[in-house]
Amino acid sequence: MAKKRKEVCPYCGKTFAYLSRHKCKIKERVEGPIDDKTASTRRIERIEERKKDLNRNLRKDEKIILNIINKERNLYLKDLLELVNKNQTELEEILDILALQSKIKIKRELVVASWTKHLFAIDDYEEEVDPEKVNVNTDKERQDFVWGMYGYIPCFICPFTDKCSDTNEQNGFNPQNCNFLSEWIKLSLEGIKHKINFSEIIGNYKDK
Repeated sequence: MAKKRKEVCPYCGKTFAYLSRHKCKIKERVEGPIDDKTASTRRIERIEERKKDLNRNLRKDEKIILNIINKERNLYLKDLLELVNKNQTELEEILDILALQSKIKIKRELVVASWTKHLFAIDDYEEEVDPEKVNVNTDKERQDFVWGMYGYIPCFICPFTDKCSDTNEQNGFNPQNCNFLSEWIKLSLEGIKHKINFSEIIGNYKDK
């Protein structure tokens, strides 16, 4: 039986019968220590970091960026770069935090054959309406309050929201092809308040 040929470490130059078992100190100095963490462990660590970012208070530079977006209401990333003293990497890290905490909304859009980020402010209604100060006792009163607050948009109390999606083409449960929403838009443009009584029509859809 042929004798196993020894292997030479390309870092320290020593020979070994099994090079894979050799822990070369020179290699560690050149490439850094070996990461023994599994992919699952690293993923858990990233999730924990994101949880911390979700709940922590905003830093000074993050508040400055948020104030600019709230003032402009909507703008593109390139426009924001011109307003702040940040490079793109630093700015995108801040935007990720603001989006994670639901302070802003970010959409990717194709502009002049190039993908970019479109930034939107998010209105905070918590300061305008305090539910504890509104006396709402019955389901009907609660329904009327929601409708009155948001312009009687049927989507807010629609009993079919669990079926409604962009891909559902059946029975009109689609935001682009909704009889309830279309009728509301038509009458709203005419200055008429349109209140849909779902309790009267829900029976026609219960088996669909």
